[in-house]
Amino acid sequence: MNPTALDSPMNVAMTPALEAEAERLLSKRTRDIRFSLEMAQAYRKNTWRQRSKIARAWMVWGGLICIAFVPISYLLAPDWLWLTAPISGLLAPALHACAYLVWRKPRSALVEGMSLILLMSSITIAYGSLAVAVGGRDYERFLIYILYADTIAIVVFNVEYVWSFALMICSMAIFSAFEVFNPSINIEEAIGTSGFYAMAIFAVTTARKTQFLIGQKSFLMSLRDQYRSEALKAANHQLEILATRDPLTGLANRRSATALIERLWDDRRIPKSSIAFIMADIDSFKRLNDTAGHGTGDECIQRVAGAIEQAMRSDHDAVFRYGGEEFLIILSNATPDLAWTLAERARCAVEALAIVNPGIQRADGSAGMVTISLGVAFARDGAAPELVNKWADDALYDAKRSGRNAVFLTAQAADPRSGGAAAASQPDIPVALANFKKMIA
Repeated sequence: MNPTALDSPMNVAMTPALEAEAERLLSKRTRDIRFSLEMAQAYRKNTWRQRSKIARAWMVWGGLICIAFVPISYLLAPDWLWLTAPISGLLAPALHACAYLVWRKPRSALVEGMSLILLMSSITIAYGSLAVAVGGRDYERFLIYILYADTIAIVVFNVEYVWSFALMICSMAIFSAFEVFNPSINIEEAIGTSGFYAMAIFAVTTARKTQFLIGQKSFLMSLRDQYRSEALKAANHQLEILATRDPLTGLANRRSATALIERLWDDRRIPKSSIAFIMADIDSFKRLNDTAGHGTGDECIQRVAGAIEQAMRSDHDAVFRYGGEEFLIILSNATPDLAWTLAERARCAVEALAIVNPGIQRADGSAGMVTISLGVAFARDGAAPELVNKWADDALYDAKRSGRNAVFLTAQAADPRSGGAAAASQPDIPVALANFKKMIA
């Protein structure tokens, strides 16, 4: 009787096994559909809300109709109102209320089916006993009334066919037993009447089975559509990743950089002076490729990309593979001090990787290490992003010309009349920062 842990009916978890079973069952005829245990559980999850609402609506209206039957029974058998009132006005509504409580929460198929059988069997026995007490022509009339209610219940309750069939058997068994002991008809009439109604209720039960199978097939089709929709979403997501991500490094690509820059420039709430571009390039990368091979070069790019990304702020900065061995870093909410610190942190992080570049020979004959050079430029009002990118690129090449493995800040971002980049190698950091702050003030 404890509630079972069922998921939301709209969140049936699609598994490869369910998808394969759905395709297999849909290839068969509707009448040959047989669910596995996993599929049956998924079907019950999906249909729970609908089945529960229908069942509880039956309980409410069934109880109200039983209460309404009390004054009607007075017209049919006024002398037996003292017996009809407690059965129809109290007992029957109480049985419906108990079944209503069972159907308020998800239960197992056994509990659901047994609750319906116990409810309708109890109601049938109660009204059959009332028919025996009243007797006469009301005997048969009361029995037909309750069999009619059982027939409708078989149609209304959306349960597995085995429980619909069991409800039919119980209803006909109770009806036939009361018919056999009906003193106003002989045994042949009782058997004939029972057989007639048995054929009718069996036809209804068979139709209910067809309805149940059609419901299962509809579920399979919706499951297949859900699977295909999820597969399409996954494919579109993969295409989006391929369109916006660099497959080698996992960083966002140049197209993503362009999209982000457009958003930053279109957002008037963001001060342009807080946006900085950092262009970074692996020093002497062609020598590494020529001497160690492209496989080693790809591995070098991957490790450098990871080091640069780790050096940045995850909530304000974005790192892009701009092309080949070149990277673009976009800083937001940045200051010159912070931009320099982050660029220098990235330079040191790559240097700390100690990646050997056999294409570089030191004075002592040993191979050199992989390093990067970086150029930093700040945006300003009225400056197009292409111009800011050029400033950062100019600063990068000044860093290259100065001997590589350096960070340069450009002064051209602040004053377009300036003749060139204000080079600031590591020993001249305070002077470069001071000049840069003065020119952007």
